[in-house]
Amino acid sequence: MKKKLRIITVLLIIALLTLWLEFSLDNPAFANDESNKPKTDAVSAMLFDARRGQILFSKVSDEKSFTPLASRIMTTLIILEKVDLEAMIIASKEAANAEGATLELTVGEKYATRNLLTALLLTGSPDAAITLAEYVGGSQQGFVGIMNEYAANLGLSDTRFTNVEGRYDESQYTTIDDILILMKYALSNSSFNKLFATEVKPLYRENKTILLRNTNDMFWSYPDTDGGITASYDADFQSIVTTATKNDMRLVCVLLDVPTNSMYNDSINILNYGFDNFLYSNLVSAGSSQQAITVEGQSLNLIVTSDVYYIHPKGEDYIKDVTINVDEANLKLPITKNTVVGMLTFTLEDDMAINVELYPDREILPQKTKSQILKERFLENRELVYVIIGLIVLELIIGAYKLFNFIKKKHISYKAKKTHRRIGVRNRR
Repeated sequence: MKKKLRIITVLLIIALLTLWLEFSLDNPAFANDESNKPKTDAVSAMLFDARRGQILFSKVSDEKSFTPLASRIMTTLIILEKVDLEAMIIASKEAANAEGATLELTVGEKYATRNLLTALLLTGSPDAAITLAEYVGGSQQGFVGIMNEYAANLGLSDTRFTNVEGRYDESQYTTIDDILILMKYALSNSSFNKLFATEVKPLYRENKTILLRNTNDMFWSYPDTDGGITASYDADFQSIVTTATKNDMRLVCVLLDVPTNSMYNDSINILNYGFDNFLYSNLVSAGSSQQAITVEGQSLNLIVTSDVYYIHPKGEDYIKDVTINVDEANLKLPITKNTVVGMLTFTLEDDMAINVELYPDREILPQKTKSQILKERFLENRELVYVIIGLIVLELIIGAYKLFNFIKKKHISYKAKKTHRRIGVRNRR
């Protein structure tokens, strides 16, 4: 009897283990635990969605880094917003003689902003950085002031700049949390995206051609790569940003202070983790009704006017809460289809909130007065009314003319009779 119980117990344990293994293999969300997450030797690492900044993987996000990465991205953004890419800029002596100069600039010569900016972003050219900074800021330190002003406006609370070239300075630092904010803002700029996606660009000079090659080799080693740069002040450690698009998802992988010999493998593993374990799906569809309300005795449906997408782990919707807030202040007549009357908020499992504006499915206008109705009818039939008014005026003119002739005839007849009477009186005398 005891042997039978033992056998039954063993069989039950085996059956449960089999079910557990099948479930974990078939359910990616279950498999998406800590053991499934990628490993990296980077001090800080992050994988996030390029559109919304939704974080899919993170390692030590608040550690300060002295990487030149933030300096290069910020300088590029400022130049794009303040300078025409076709503008010609004169190179100064300080720029041409900058330590680590790569462009062989000639003092006093003019260079295209587009070429200088490409050299800066792709290779970190310090002579390009100084030339651009002096043109916009009047001096290097003047431009550094603009960089710090931009950082404050973007909410980069753990980023500070002291030089434009990205030289090592303990007073110049950033964090990967701030890099997320900076990159999300940068990728919303189409001009930045074009530069960021550049693999190789030739610069033609009179006597030679300089080939600018992006220092991020992910362009050649990861098929879905569509943007990237690297930056460093130490040959043994790098910071690298790579964007890749697959299955409608554009993901951004950032590694700060990662060993040079492992930065590409780590980037590939982290990007693969994102594409293998997450999906880009429809969160709410355009035209879908979210709530019915009553306004001035009339029913109104609150709808979403465009499709909204989000990223979630495979096998789960990842939505923790859904709320609707109706803005009573906007429910006063007239209500048009362009009136934002509420907010639909999805809170994800990672506490990220996605706000979706709600609009009415139809217009509700105030009750019209008799004078408004008459005015509208007049405007709708304006040409006909003008014709009728014209006919009435014409009739009045004709009537006035007839009346004038009638009075004139009467007056002539009266004068004739009066003259006749006078003649008759004279003859009788």
